[in-house]
Amino acid sequence: MRLISLAVVTGVGVLAAFGGVALAQRSGGECTVEPLAQPAPGAYSLVLAMDPGGRHIAGRTGRPGDVDLDLVLWTDGRPSVADLPGENQVPHAVNASGVAVGSTIFGSLGGLQELRAWIYRDGAVATLPGEGSSEAFAVSDDGAVAGTLAGRPVVWRPAAAAPTVLAPDGRALGISADGRTIVGQTGVGGQTRPYVWTDGGTPRELPLPTIDGETAMTAIAQSITGDWIVGMATTRDDDRGVPARWNLRTGDVVAFPGHSLAGGSISADGRFTAQDDRRATVSGGPETLTLPRLDGNAGLRDSPSAISLDGRVVAGNAGNAPVVWRCGATGSS
Repeated sequence: MRLISLAVVTGVGVLAAFGGVALAQRSGGECTVEPLAQPAPGAYSLVLAMDPGGRHIAGRTGRPGDVDLDLVLWTDGRPSVADLPGENQVPHAVNASGVAVGSTIFGSLGGLQELRAWIYRDGAVATLPGEGSSEAFAVSDDGAVAGTLAGRPVVWRPAAAAPTVLAPDGRALGISADGRTIVGQTGVGGQTRPYVWTDGGTPRELPLPTIDGETAMTAIAQSITGDWIVGMATTRDDDRGVPARWNLRTGDVVAFPGHSLAGGSISADGRFTAQDDRRATVSGGPETLTLPRLDGNAGLRDSPSAISLDGRVVAGNAGNAPVVWRCGATGSS
């Protein structure tokens, strides 16, 4: 594997070269934005996930127009690449040990195609067991994987030969760091409801939030950190969806109209990644924090993918560039 180092420098508009990589860091209030090193010259890379500690960032990389894409894993800013099976590969999550999971398509264009879940661990990639179409959306610290198999929410436990089915239909989209709580959805289309499965507890539907005085029509739960869950809800007048947040301890549910959920990741104090008018934001705190743009990137869309436990690191994409935003102690406001 080829490793490229990132140098981190301070200041506004400063350029530094280290290991042949140029890095620009620009201050934006209490946050800075840093481009991540590309794994190869001319590569196009997209950030899609980050572990809760902020050390491992996962994405996919290739040449523009490629359908056969590789996993790129930045660890402490240094990218490494792993070949993934199939085509149109999508990494969905990575844990604190650098174990990544996602989905890939097997089959030929115009012929029979099947979506399959995969896991990258200890330098090797394997598809997860099970008959039928599958996807892997989240992975716990001990390697338990939440996802779908043949239209049903499932969890693949490390010591189990086969996945455990959680409900008749739906998707398992998020899993807690300890692997004991899984969140997702039941139903499809206009019958989608947010759901939580707890180890030793009774699976249950989460309440629908109220949006502009109206109970949401549908909702899904996408990610969990501690007692906090973030997802998305829709109304009769807006099927695009707005962020929704639940607290398992208090039972509270709140919607955030005017925002768009991006990444579906939430910090330990309930802040989550979002997008407002083509800008990357951190919402759910006392104020919405708008993250700074890369220089010369004003006309492009910024999209965050994940936030760290402490809310100080956000990984995502500034236009076409994979980036990491770093915020100081005042970033929680």
